[in-house]
Amino acid sequence: MPLNSHKIVLALALAGLSGLAVADDGLMDLSLEDLADIQVLSVSRKAQRLGDTAAAVTVLTHEDIRRSGARSVPEALRLVPGVQVAQIGAGRWAVSVRGFNSRFASKLLVQVDGRSMYSPMFSGVFWNALNLMMEDVERIEVVRGPGASLWGANAVNGVINIVTRNAASTTGSMVRASVDDRGNPEVALRQGLTLTGGAALRVYALSENRPPFETRGGASSQDEQTGWRTGFRLDSEVGEPDRWMVSGEAYRQRSPEVLELGPLGSNYTPFDFEGAHVLARRDWASSAGQASLRAYFDYADVGLGALAGATVHTGDLDFQHRLPITGAHEWIWGVGLRHQSIAVKSRVPVIMFDKRETQQQTFSAFVQDEVVLMPRRLRLTLGARFEARNMGTPEFQPTVRLLWSPSDRDSVWTHWSRAARTPSYGERYAGLAVGVRAFPPFPAATLFSLPEEDLRSESVNAFELGYRRQLDRGSVEAVLFRQRYSHLVGSRFGGLRMPGLIPPTPDVLLTRHNAGSAVSEGAEFGGEMAVSQDLRLGVAYTVMRQNYDTTGDAILDSGNATIANRNANHWLSLQARIDLSSRQELDLQVRHVGALKGQPAPGVDAYTVMDARYGYRFSRRTELTLSVTNLLDTRYSAYSSDYFPSAYAYDRRRFLLTGRWTF
Repeated sequence: MPLNSHKIVLALALAGLSGLAVADDGLMDLSLEDLADIQVLSVSRKAQRLGDTAAAVTVLTHEDIRRSGARSVPEALRLVPGVQVAQIGAGRWAVSVRGFNSRFASKLLVQVDGRSMYSPMFSGVFWNALNLMMEDVERIEVVRGPGASLWGANAVNGVINIVTRNAASTTGSMVRASVDDRGNPEVALRQGLTLTGGAALRVYALSENRPPFETRGGASSQDEQTGWRTGFRLDSEVGEPDRWMVSGEAYRQRSPEVLELGPLGSNYTPFDFEGAHVLARRDWASSAGQASLRAYFDYADVGLGALAGATVHTGDLDFQHRLPITGAHEWIWGVGLRHQSIAVKSRVPVIMFDKRETQQQTFSAFVQDEVVLMPRRLRLTLGARFEARNMGTPEFQPTVRLLWSPSDRDSVWTHWSRAARTPSYGERYAGLAVGVRAFPPFPAATLFSLPEEDLRSESVNAFELGYRRQLDRGSVEAVLFRQRYSHLVGSRFGGLRMPGLIPPTPDVLLTRHNAGSAVSEGAEFGGEMAVSQDLRLGVAYTVMRQNYDTTGDAILDSGNATIANRNANHWLSLQARIDLSSRQELDLQVRHVGALKGQPAPGVDAYTVMDARYGYRFSRRTELTLSVTNLLDTRYSAYSSDYFPSAYAYDRRRFLLTGRWTF
């Protein structure tokens, strides 16, 4: 990186450390009381002041997302401490909280308006199929640490709750058109209406057309992203105690990849995603407290070209009841029922399934008591969730949180939680060729991972200590965490198979089991400060260590080391938000990520990236922005593809011109 870029990074770092805060719309105009009153839903399943949360939580507001220039949820998450975001290719991402980063990070629960994005196929999120209308995102709440006592199994390392805007806040028309430096256009349209009786309706549609990344040699990586999404949201009149909402979407996405198949060479594989959902929610209040009922139906299909395909149908029903405060106690309880139907097909022997169709049912119930031990000073939260499935053993997931507020500006909290991650359909029933490598005395062998139906749930015991201080123009947060994992799914040597999938080479069979254990520990620091009326600075920094216990099994220890080495041991994000005038704004973001150890050649080196966004408002209704990605260097690679092996993809400097009109 040139010397002048080092000076830019150093200047932003020094400025960012001079004052820190929590994100919010119009932060520079907020008082101390306003900052503490930012509402969070994800920590206690109720609207709660940020200053009263006994958890490491960050809220990205609508304005934060707009000023970041993020075109996708993973790009916005780069602003959050503790969240590791690595882009694998044009539409492929690895996103995790507090370790175990992977393309399908299995210990992170992601929700949109309460609808789970967690796929039972790979226990992760298909980020390339989550192409949301970013203008309609009200906020993104990120809770680091287990949230399973409220949200269920798989909320092991964190919960990301994406909340979309009420239809009443998006009335009128909006048109967004953009074009990048390669001439790829995208369009988004939205129409909002106020209906008779005070209800509001929003309908929208958008296209996606992203260019491919590059290979190491400079050729196209052939992973361009194309697709569309359309949907609606209908809300009852704002302010009514009895509220309801109905929303729905349909989408189709093509996200191709070039798979590297060893002696068989490379194979261009078009990953095709399509899906639809309908969601309904009703909230009401009575003398018995506040209640909420939510239901959704979801259809998702993914096709891997000529290799395989899977279809998942999900029906989910969730009820919760918040009782009136009684003395020092505030109780919340709820029940849920989820049914999933999974059908798969395989056309080649590199992916095989023991079960072509299966049904999964989950019943859950939770209860939480928030106890005021000392008014305005000391609060204890006790909670637990019970989940029972037709596949696997029941899980009990408790939590204990203690919040101490020595002053109106300071909060200190600690908590212990136990959470579980249920094995995915793929781990139980899918056999998968995971790579080709030398296996003496054979010059090459195919590694084939066998299914194991009797896998048990992974579990974690997590401890956290945090401190949050409200400043006059912002706040600062520091968190220490240690998470101990047991029964982690791993692979052992299970013998040789002759002939193998690729004659005359053999197959090295890998058997799955629950023998792994590991520790993830570290520190997170984040905040933001309105330095002046025209300048706002922020920082997010994480240092982390993840280690597996050694077992003496060479293959198991090697596989565990590979998983641990996919995580950087530190990463830093600095933001500067500058209002140049009433019409012009400039946003800068610098990101530094440490190297990933032990990756296949040529490896993933530490990198520093700077992104810039310049916006000009011609009027209240017309805006033009120019975004530059990777301003300092020509290109870099952030991650080595896992699950589906492919060559390293490199992101180069990119320009995007966007116009937005509202009327």
